[in-house]
Amino acid sequence: EIALQVGIVLGFSTGFVFSGVPDETAWRYMFGCGIFLPSLMVFLSTFIMPETPRWLVVNERENEARHVLTKIYPDGYDVNPVVEDIKESVKREVLAEQNVGWDVILFPTPAFKRILIVGIGIAIAQQAVGIDAIQYFLVYILDETGIKSRDKQSAVLMFIGIVKLLCILIAGKLLDLKGRRPLFFVSLCGIAGSCLLLSINFYGSSYSASFAIFGLSLYMAFFALGMGPGGWLVPAEVFPTCIRGKAISISSFMNRVTATLMASTFLSTAKAMTWAGFFFLLAIIACLVLLFIYYFVPETKGRSLEDMSIYFAEITGDMSLLETEEKLVREREVIESEVEVTTIARTFTPPTARDIPPEALQDATVVGTMS
Repeated sequence: EIALQVGIVLGFSTGFVFSGVPDETAWRYMFGCGIFLPSLMVFLSTFIMPETPRWLVVNERENEARHVLTKIYPDGYDVNPVVEDIKESVKREVLAEQNVGWDVILFPTPAFKRILIVGIGIAIAQQAVGIDAIQYFLVYILDETGIKSRDKQSAVLMFIGIVKLLCILIAGKLLDLKGRRPLFFVSLCGIAGSCLLLSINFYGSSYSASFAIFGLSLYMAFFALGMGPGGWLVPAEVFPTCIRGKAISISSFMNRVTATLMASTFLSTAKAMTWAGFFFLLAIIACLVLLFIYYFVPETKGRSLEDMSIYFAEITGDMSLLETEEKLVREREVIESEVEVTTIARTFTPPTARDIPPEALQDATVVGTMS
């Protein structure tokens, strides 16, 4: 979330840099700036960035994985346990893929259904409050308030972007200190309140530019305190290992689908409902999302995936979730024991006569047994 917002602030800053350039050429320069960072990333990924240790382990290049890990961890740190953890994680995912297909997601039992509602629902809710749509069309909103100067518009965009970035940094600390649910509630109350302020500001024939900037800044700040980072965090904390890969893919997909729908209908909806009506609608959506989180989303702070699985199994009375997880654990233990036996068999060297003490050689029974 921090990295995304840094990119947004940099994008806003290009408008400020080229504000004095004529319109017919300014957009060309802005697009030209888009060449720099992707080109830099291509260079870094080709000549500097190493392969990930996980990819190297999967492709049986463990020595290279150890070499990469030694650059990440402090000098003298034993990275062998890290490599073993990666191998263990890969085995778990392979087992989950082999034993749990799409049926669990397409035809879920009550426990899996509740988990999917929480994880996918929070991903959709993050975009349903209109964040991407508002960010994309901030210039249109400012233009409606009477701020026509490109210099002033760019300065306001940078100010709002920096406010949101600072609040994301604060949220990174608060999410671990206060928990997810409290910050969600504060975030959504703030979003609803700021949207109401914007709705009031746009009601009537004259709009206050200062009040609009204040309302938009509040909206961005409160979104960044909870719904922004929390929308990505909670799905990763509720999906169990057996459906983790598939479920996170679906939640990310639905997040972007919702963002696309909100952004593509933003201007037409605002035109049909007026700006006052549109922001009032966003306030209602924020209240509905708050109710959804209150009744469906549990607190995930300090709770492992196993704890969350037990929680969802207990509240739904569906033990199939725990049975699926236990099945994966048992099969993993069987595979580990087979690998251990194979390793011992490969490394075991039968004793020879030279390994037997001289006194034992006098006992024919001992010699025969050793042979």
